[in-house]
Parts: sequence; C-alpha cells; structure tokens
Amino acid sequence: MTRLIGALLGATFLAGTAAAQDYPALNLRFATYVSSDLPQSQVDQWWAEEIERRSGGQIKIEFFWSQSLGKSTEILQLVGSGAIDFGATSIGYYTSNYPLANISQLPMVLPDNRVAQVVADKLAELPPVAAESDAAGVVPLLWHSLPTYHLMCNKPIATVADFKGAKLRSFGEYVPMMWDALGATGVTVLAPEMYEGLQRGNVDCIYISADFAYGSRLHEVARYFNSVNFGAISAWTTFVSAQTWNSWPEEVRDLILEVTEEASARERDAVYQAAADAKAAMLAAGMTEVTFTEIELLAETVPDFIAVWKAQMETRGLGAEAAEVAETVRQTIATAQ
Repeated sequence: MTRLIGALLGATFLAGTAAAQDYPALNLRFATYVSSDLPQSQVDQWWAEEIERRSGGQIKIEFFWSQSLGKSTEILQLVGSGAIDFGATSIGYYTSNYPLANISQLPMVLPDNRVAQVVADKLAELPPVAAESDAAGVVPLLWHSLPTYHLMCNKPIATVADFKGAKLRSFGEYVPMMWDALGATGVTVLAPEMYEGLQRGNVDCIYISADFAYGSRLHEVARYFNSVNFGAISAWTTFVSAQTWNSWPEEVRDLILEVTEEASARERDAVYQAAADAKAAMLAAGMTEVTFTEIELLAETVPDFIAVWKAQMETRGLGAEAAEVAETVRQTIATAQ
C-alpha cells in the first residue's frame, strides 16, 4: 500500500457507510498478464465482486486475463497513461521504473509469501518508492506474492556439496549469482520448457515454487522435492491509473481501499496454503522429499543479496535511497516473522 492508502483508510468517512446510491456508475477494465485460475487471481476476482456488491452494483470491473489487453511489459504504461483503469504486472519487468521496489524480487531474502506482502506494503509507504509510482503515473493497490522457491529435481540435494556440478534452472540477474556461488551451473529454462527439460535430462533441477511446479505437472518427471527454501518474492502488483484514481470521488477510493486491505489479508493465507497443498499432492503422487541439512552453511555461501543490490543502486546514484529501503526491509522481516 502507498502512504496514500494509509491516509485514506484513516479518513472519518469510510466506504462501508456510503449508501449504494452515493456511488457513481463505473464500468472499469482490469488488464493482467496471468491466468484466472491462480490463487492470486481468485483473490482479485473476490476483490472485484466485493467492490461491485458493496457499491450496490454501481462499480463493475471487467477482467482481461493472460495478456489479452496488453503484454506484461506494456501494462504499466497502459495504466499510467490512463488507457486502462487497473492493471496487474510484475515490477520485475520494470527495473528502470522501479529500481528501489525491485529489492522485493531478490532470492534468499524474504522467508515466505506472507512476509513478502508485508514487506512490499511497507516499502510502498517509503517516499523514495512512492516517488517511483508517481513518476509512472500509477497508484499501487495490492502487492501480490509468490510462495517460497524450491528445487524439483532428479537428484537429491541435501548438502551444500550436492550443488556442485548440478544443472539448475536459472533466470534474471541474481539467481545465476546464487548458483555460481554454490558451484552449480545455471541453465536458462523458460516455463514451457521445464517439463521437457527434466524429462530429457537437460537440467537436473527446476527452481520454482511448489504451486507452479504442481500446475506444470513437474511431479511426473521430477523424483525429488528438495526442501531447501530459497525464499519468496513479491509477484505482480495491481496498479490503478493515478489520473483515473484522482478523478474518482472520495467514497469510491475509500471503498476500493477498504476491500483491498481485506483482499491482501486473504491472499497471505491463500497463497501459503496453495503451496502447502501443492507440495502434499506432489508427494502423494510419488515424489520424495529430501531434507536439506546445511541451512546455515548455505546462507554463508550465497551472496548477501541486499548488499549486492545496494552496491548496484549506488552506481545509479541511489545510494542514500537504497540504504533507507534496505534498512526498512531488514527491520520489517525481523518483526514480521
């Protein structure tokens, strides 16, 4: 949530007290790059249905799933320009727009999705991060999260030594650093290639969350669920056009914020449970769980990714801002667990 959200939620006139006839008739469009069957998407649908119900049917939100109204790399600009009302996309695609907020994308930092959401909400309140949204012309509403990442493998990984020489799925800027530090080989494997990659032995392990692994049927081709927890990340964010937001009367903004706060709480539990259920289903289907025994050594071996990120931000002239963001993340993790 942004600092704007905190201020509006504290207003004396709450959305729930407004009569249905006080709301204007609004037909709004919501573009997202993900499909409708994900737990996070189901929370979004609940959110839209509740807004419509509590407004007496006056405010309707139509979803356009799976990039049908804009690609993942276009949605932020479409929302910021006011071309669409709401949009959901990952800030990971927008590192130039959100260099500071992208700290929430680091591996081995956020212990689970519930903490990831708390951290993202806290970050959005910081003036340097809020300025990133202002510059993009958007107001971030709901910071979605992904469950913890694990390894779905055809070899057991129980110790740090077991990583050496293993071919592991890799992507982005930071995951390759992690595999290099552990002596593993990173292999770029796109989502549609994961199943075949394991099946053909092109890769030993797929680095992914349990729910996505199960949805991709990786349990059919992976023998081992390796329990080592590489942390969660902030996933995609629901944005609203700042131009549109500012044009709405206060009662509309209050209503949306009221339901958003409830949706965020629902998602924390829903995503966590979805991952637990997926893991249980894969084990029941025949995968074997391998317990990782050297958690402290793992933490000592991989880079301190917050420190790595801070150094990168310093080269971009954002040293002071990054220091504030990093300290907020560390403090929030310490108190949120």
